[in-house]
Amino acid sequence: MNGKTIARRAWFCLLLVAATGQVLFAQQGRNPFELTPRMPKQELSVPKPAELVPGNPFDIVAPASSPESGVFPEKVGLPTLAPLADTGKEARYRRFLFITIIEIFLILTILFTLFSSIPGRVYRAFLNDNMLGQLHREQGSIVSIPYFLFYLFFFFNAGFFLFLLAWHYDITLANRHWVSFLWLTGGLVLLFGAKHLVLKILEAVMPVQKELRTYSFTIIMFSIALGILLIPFNLLIAYGPDDAVSGVIVLALIMIALVYAFRFIRGVFIAGRFVALHLFHFLLYICTVELAPALIVAKAIQLSLNGS
Repeated sequence: MNGKTIARRAWFCLLLVAATGQVLFAQQGRNPFELTPRMPKQELSVPKPAELVPGNPFDIVAPASSPESGVFPEKVGLPTLAPLADTGKEARYRRFLFITIIEIFLILTILFTLFSSIPGRVYRAFLNDNMLGQLHREQGSIVSIPYFLFYLFFFFNAGFFLFLLAWHYDITLANRHWVSFLWLTGGLVLLFGAKHLVLKILEAVMPVQKELRTYSFTIIMFSIALGILLIPFNLLIAYGPDDAVSGVIVLALIMIALVYAFRFIRGVFIAGRFVALHLFHFLLYICTVELAPALIVAKAIQLSLNGS
C-alpha cells in the first residue's frame, strides 16, 4: 500500500469523525418536526390518600361548576307558589259569589211568587205612616209567616253585603267564605233580636205597649224594604268594575244611613206624645238601643281595618 492510499484513508476517517460529531450535536437541539400543542398542559390533580372520601367508588358525583363557565348557573330561579295561591283564592271567591247570588235570586223569586202582594204593601208602609198602622193592626202582636220570611231574607242579603265589604277591605273573619258569611249574618240576627228583646222588656216596664209594638213592627217593615234595596248594590259590588266598587259602596252606605234616619224620624212621630213627658227615658233608649250598637260595629270595623 503506497503513501497516497494511506493519506486518502486518513482524510476519509477524519471527515467521517467530523460528520458524526456534527450529527450528535444537532440532536441535542430542538426537533423542527416536533408538534407543539397550542393550549398549555393542565396537570390532573390526583387526590392524595388522605383526601379520599370513604364510600361507594361507583357513585356518580356531579362536577363542580365554575361561575366563569356559564354552563351551570350558581342559582336557578324556581317559580314561587304565591301567584298560584292567589289565583285559587280568587277562584273560590268567585265561585262563592256565583252560588250566593243564585241563591238570593232563587229565594227572592219564591217569595215574590208565593207572596206577591207583600212587597207592594211594604213599599206603601215605608212611605205612609197610616198604611204602616193599618198593616200593624192586621198583623197583631206577632207578624205573619210571609212578613217573617221576608224579614229573614233581609238578614241573608244584608249579611252578604257585609261579606262583600269585608272582602273589599281585606278583613278576614274565617278561612272559608261561607263561614265568614254565616258569622256576619248571625251577628245581624243577634243584634236585631236583642233590639226586639229590649223592646219587649220595655213593654212590660213602661205603659207604652202600643207605641213600642208599632215601633217594633216599623223595624221589621224598614228592614224588609232595605233587604230588597240592597240587591242591586250587592250585584254591582260583586261584579262591577274594580275602579267603581268604592263608589258603589259609598252610595250603598249613604242609602242605608238615609233609611235608618227616616226610620228614626218615624219612631219619633210614633212616640211623639211621650217624648215631652219622658224625655230622659227616650234619650236613654236612643243611646242604648239605637246608637250604641252602631258605634260598636263602626269601632269593630275600624279596628279590623287598622289590624289588616
